Amino acid sequence: MAAAMASVGERAVLEEEFKWLLQEEVHVVLKQLQDILKEASQRFALPASGLGGAVKQENFVLSTSGTDQVKGVLTLQGDALCQAIQDARNHVNQAIYLLMNRDVNYQFRTGSEVLKLMDAVMLQLSRARNRLTTPATLTLPEIASSGLAKMFTPALPPDILVNFYINLNKLCLTVYQLHVLQPSTTKNVKLAGGSILHNPGAIFEFGNQRYEVSHVHKVECVVPWLNDALVFFTVSLQLCQQLKDKGISTWSSGNRGLLLRSTGYLLLMGLAVQLLLPG
Repeated sequence: MAAAMASVGERAVLEEEFKWLLQEEVHVVLKQLQDILKEASQRFALPASGLGGAVKQENFVLSTSGTDQVKGVLTLQGDALCQAIQDARNHVNQAIYLLMNRDVNYQFRTGSEVLKLMDAVMLQLSRARNRLTTPATLTLPEIASSGLAKMFTPALPPDILVNFYINLNKLCLTVYQLHVLQPSTTKNVKLAGGSILHNPGAIFEFGNQRYEVSHVHKVECVVPWLNDALVFFTVSLQLCQQLKDKGISTWSSGNRGLLLRSTGYLLLMGLAVQLLLPG
């Protein structure tokens, strides 16, 4: 009888702790996530207009990493960097939107509700991170029709293809030099498929004409704010996962001690977040 009463009492305490977790600690974590992701979103902000409405410029010095040094300076004007960055920014903003829909006055009723929110936020963050860590595989015709060459001033020669992509914290530029093939020499030639980087000798067809890649040059540079964004994504995903695994999911296990330790862990994560954020 005494053991049963102790069990009931312990369960009541655990229920109160879990209620506190839902009503208080969850919102603390959500606020931390909002702060981190707003800081990450600012890293993707477009260059602001200067005096007279002129678009501010951003310069990147790109070079090869091998002994055959090739260097160049790329001047970015406006939102012209690459689709991967635009996509990553959109996913970050979607994650912020999901979090802001559950403001401090919102009352979570069940752990399942929190888990669903964390899953939705983590999906957006994973997609944002993947756009920066996994370059797209493109065919040469796709690169030729992308319009990237039109970004350059002055215009590039017609026998040049260019492709931009993001790889982790690096902006990469690949330049392909082409030469036209005669129809009689390419009857049984296999055309190149999709790839991140195409090698010399790759053959493709574009505009009823076949071309061969004769030379390939790749240059790259580190973009510091991309590294910042990746760190913010990693910390945010860890916060989401810890809230799922160490906090909400603990209720089903009935382990009170684990619940107390897990909320303490979240508080430690909160201190780490404060070190990351400016001010």
